[in-house]
Amino acid sequence: MDFDYGNILTRAFKLTWKHKSYWLFMTFPVLIGMVFFAAFIAPVLFLEGNEDLMGLIVVLWLGVIGLGMIVSLVASAAGMTSLTLGILRAERGNGSTSFMDLVRDGFGYFPRAFGVMLIVQLTVGAVFTIFFLCVMALTVVTMGIASICLQPVMFLLTPLSFLVAAVMNGGIVSVIEEDLDALDAVKRALQVVREHVWKFVIITLIVYFGASFLSGIFVVPAMIPAMFAPVAMEVSEQLFWVAMGSFICLFFPAMAVYSGIFGAFTTSALALAYLQLARPIEKEIIAAEDTTS
Repeated sequence: MDFDYGNILTRAFKLTWKHKSYWLFMTFPVLIGMVFFAAFIAPVLFLEGNEDLMGLIVVLWLGVIGLGMIVSLVASAAGMTSLTLGILRAERGNGSTSFMDLVRDGFGYFPRAFGVMLIVQLTVGAVFTIFFLCVMALTVVTMGIASICLQPVMFLLTPLSFLVAAVMNGGIVSVIEEDLDALDAVKRALQVVREHVWKFVIITLIVYFGASFLSGIFVVPAMIPAMFAPVAMEVSEQLFWVAMGSFICLFFPAMAVYSGIFGAFTTSALALAYLQLARPIEKEIIAAEDTTS
């Protein structure tokens, strides 16, 4: 089957550019994560002169981390579900694509889509998490030597992480498009990704390098105030906090906008690729002819 990467990426770009409200589905989870990040940092302000509160602060940290992980996963699942539903409706040309209609209609698929994300995150995602935690621990123990030695392994794991994203996106598409339950949707997505593994690797690599270029436009300029923070600290503490405040005010919104655009485009590209690879055009034509005869 002929698979046109350029056509898939062009259609994904046009779709996400036409429906800019889709960016919000990927922006909200990032904003929620930023709120929990601020809640994680806030207790540090009470440490100065109050070392006795350290035990309470540790408990608060653990609570914020646990609650943040749950809320972020739920928000990501809800956003991915509504976004994927919007992509499928826009591709088919039927059904409402307005933001609020997609939010409302997405709730009908949310439990199964959330199940897909849980299955993927608690299996393959857990393996990646454990591996990277081990890398971090070894890096600290070996003063950074382990990080250098493990670079080839991490380089090889990059395409695998892309395939995990493809399976997750494909599973949510299967929930909506084929009305499958969570486990069957993951099995279906694994089958399609395994049969076309290099197509998914290539298209995700293209998107990844494109996103790296895009991050230079949105994220790097927002980090400029943080680069001047050490110099500002030498001048005065007040100037340091001005620099850090400017960094927070610029970086967080820029990161949210970047994540919204990149997330919507990536999801669109993977969803469109999955649709084409899971249901070849030739089969759809034959099925249509059979139903009319």
